[in-house]
Amino acid sequence: MILKSQSRTGLKIRGLVVDKKNQPIEFATVLSEELSFTGYTNDHGIFELNIDLTRFKSFDLSVKMIGKKGLDTVIILKPGLQELTFSLPDLNFSLKEVQVNEVRKAKSSNSSIVFDRQAIEQVQAFSLGDILNNLPGKKIAPPNLQNPGNITLRSEASGAHALNNALGTAIILDEIQLSNNANMQNRNVGKFGLAGSLLDSRSYGGFDVTFGGIDLREIPADNIESIEVISGIAPAKYGDLTDGAIIINRQAGKTAYQFSSRINAGSSNFSLSKGYILGKKSGAVNVSLNYLFSEQDPSDPIKSYKRISTGLMWSSYLFKNFKNTVSLDYNTRLDDVKLDPDVGREYMTYAKSRNFSVSNRASLSFENEFFKSLSFSFGYSKGYQETYNQSYINNAPKPIADKDTIGLYEGYYIPGSYTAVEHLLGKPSNLNSNLSLNTELRTGKLIHQLSVGSNIYYAGNNGQGVIVDPEKPRWANQGYQNERPYDYESLPSIFNYGLYVEDHFKLNVLNKELQVNAGLRYDVQNNRGDFQPRVNLKYGISSRININAAFGTSTKAPALAHRYPAPVYFDLPVLNAYNGYTIESVYLVYTDKIVPDNSHLKPSKSSQVEVGLSYKDDFISSSFFAYFKKNSDGFGTLTNFRTYITPVFNYVYHKGQRPEYYPNGEYKDWIASYYTPNNSLSSNNYGAEWFISTKKIKTIETSFNLTTTFSYSSSKNASETIQQAAANYISNSYKAWFGVYPSARTEDYSISSKLTTTTHIPKLGFVVNFLADIFWVKQQRVLKMGYLPIAYLDRQLKRYEISEFNPDNTDYNYLALSSSANSKTTQPFVYANLSIRVAKEISKFIRMSVNAYNVFNIRNRYYNPNSNSVINYTYPVSVGAELSIKF
Repeated sequence: MILKSQSRTGLKIRGLVVDKKNQPIEFATVLSEELSFTGYTNDHGIFELNIDLTRFKSFDLSVKMIGKKGLDTVIILKPGLQELTFSLPDLNFSLKEVQVNEVRKAKSSNSSIVFDRQAIEQVQAFSLGDILNNLPGKKIAPPNLQNPGNITLRSEASGAHALNNALGTAIILDEIQLSNNANMQNRNVGKFGLAGSLLDSRSYGGFDVTFGGIDLREIPADNIESIEVISGIAPAKYGDLTDGAIIINRQAGKTAYQFSSRINAGSSNFSLSKGYILGKKSGAVNVSLNYLFSEQDPSDPIKSYKRISTGLMWSSYLFKNFKNTVSLDYNTRLDDVKLDPDVGREYMTYAKSRNFSVSNRASLSFENEFFKSLSFSFGYSKGYQETYNQSYINNAPKPIADKDTIGLYEGYYIPGSYTAVEHLLGKPSNLNSNLSLNTELRTGKLIHQLSVGSNIYYAGNNGQGVIVDPEKPRWANQGYQNERPYDYESLPSIFNYGLYVEDHFKLNVLNKELQVNAGLRYDVQNNRGDFQPRVNLKYGISSRININAAFGTSTKAPALAHRYPAPVYFDLPVLNAYNGYTIESVYLVYTDKIVPDNSHLKPSKSSQVEVGLSYKDDFISSSFFAYFKKNSDGFGTLTNFRTYITPVFNYVYHKGQRPEYYPNGEYKDWIASYYTPNNSLSSNNYGAEWFISTKKIKTIETSFNLTTTFSYSSSKNASETIQQAAANYISNSYKAWFGVYPSARTEDYSISSKLTTTTHIPKLGFVVNFLADIFWVKQQRVLKMGYLPIAYLDRQLKRYEISEFNPDNTDYNYLALSSSANSKTTQPFVYANLSIRVAKEISKFIRMSVNAYNVFNIRNRYYNPNSNSVINYTYPVSVGAELSIKF
């Protein structure tokens, strides 16, 4: 590094970054948190920045490059000239120190967890999900590629609450927020509700992630440089989230060819990547190809999953201090359940998708005392999604109605034996754009590093939608409902936007430094505006001990599937006169159409408070964080009822022709129900996380990491439960047709630990990880809030409150349910799962590794005598291997 005098108060710094052969490294990233500086080396490996000597006597500096060991240092500013060069060695196991585990770092938030490249490679990950299994509170497991995988952060709540948590966890790839808002691959919500509307196969579960987060299987791990997991308070620049963020960085630059192959049971994965330097002005291009194929049971290949991912990144300097990166990605996946000839029911399911995305991110730094940098990112993706399910139906002929109308008309009959089909076709598109201006402002003795910016979020779907053949229905006349085609092309798109301002400054409190990162965000989602304050505080008690505190609120917009569920059609069978011959039969049906209006849906919300204490010396580092997070207005399901009165018809049979029919003067009551999305879910989440890690103990070449987490969630559905009275009470003689009851509340909590040992022998290029997941306790309690009604609805659905239940009141006393006690499910014993990862480098170009899940094949099982079932807490040993070659 060359320090050149600029003035009495200023210094211009020119730094040189080289590799082990003293060749300049182009496109290395240079960061300084204190200076609020982000820069990149040019084609000569040089970067520049200006220092105000009146403010700084020293500053932090980080230099990073893909495939190299990053450098973190502190530069002491001295008078005169100094010449320093930063040398970045290649990442390999011959280095004296390697980091193959995730670490706790105060980056975007106080409690961020970071995986660098070596930690990612050590996991032998088939997808992003395998890496995130190493987070505190998660369970290390063999790759599960046969069903979708979401991530939830800081919550034990399950069911619809877990779906909301996954939906509210943002995944940000190269500054572009990936989105599932346009996904509409689901059955009719009005008939099945949110949780039950995902189209699934008979024996293999579902394959789409509507109403949840991104499917982690679709994100390969080979071309990821680093991952930051924010489970605490995210900076104000990140929006459309409630439960944290996962920030993934890929970086373009010169790299060798790298080929990787890995296997585990019935899964195989191959990848190839290369980074090219194009020339002095043309920049660098990185290309990657990844192929994955997995069978659930190779001996019976009915169920399989296939993924192909390709990518191209081009980074260049269009002019001085301006870096631009263009990314093109194309991905396909296929979840396939083939016809099983042994079953004979023509069961077959597949879910396939294709997605093309283009993004551009640019940064411009200024040599200005006020304006420091400007960054802009833009990403657009266009996809194709198709979900198909079929099964053979063999029943008696059935009546059907298929008109898109309201009123009384004649339906028709279809054969009872046919191949029923469910078919969904979507074409989702998403756009995310971000603009940020970074400035510096002085107020008295305080220097504010300000960031002002905006975000745009767009989601649309112009697919064919729900494709229905009325003569081959899968769920005919269920709850008086039948499907109609539903065209996604006619649906409005979702457009949300946000604005934010963020201020980072330091001040002296009791002769100690307090770092403040405070921001205010304003988001407009579904035509509703919300202010979201966020702040992260860090106070240095000493050079080794820091106290942390944070608070923030955030919101997540409803997705297209929440906003625009398909219409509900009730087909009431007023007259069904079938004698075995359709020409001599008649089906008279009354159809009502309900188009749900969900314009009232609010964004889901969360607010979180976090406090922490961290310690670090030359040998040990430790941190303890405790939090409280309140989630509200989560997306749930509301049960709605409709009552109808139709005439009763008699008919006259005529041989060889349609019967005559006429009303007989009597009337019949009908009760029908359907579901709509609402903002009814809420939860209170408490937890604590303790990290402790050591440096390598030289005598045994081993370091240790221990994390322990406690997590508790109390969740409920604010919507009351409405139940229909018994059939014998549905008549004019009884007033209460429906009982209204308070909903149950669920409490979940768990305590678990992760213990990892890392033995690293540089001379041998050898690393061994022992990993132990210890599960101390896990419990769920369902608390019944009452079996007596708090209100009732009459025939016209008019509500009557019950202030105190009177068992002698004949208006409603028959609505009392059987007394139901609280239920509890508890893990019966403490158990652990032990795994091992072994990696060996040969000549720094070839890396071989083996991992074994449940290495000692210890089977933790429990027989439940009440249910006469066996619960498996651990599964048989699973061995995987990986070969990586650089050339």
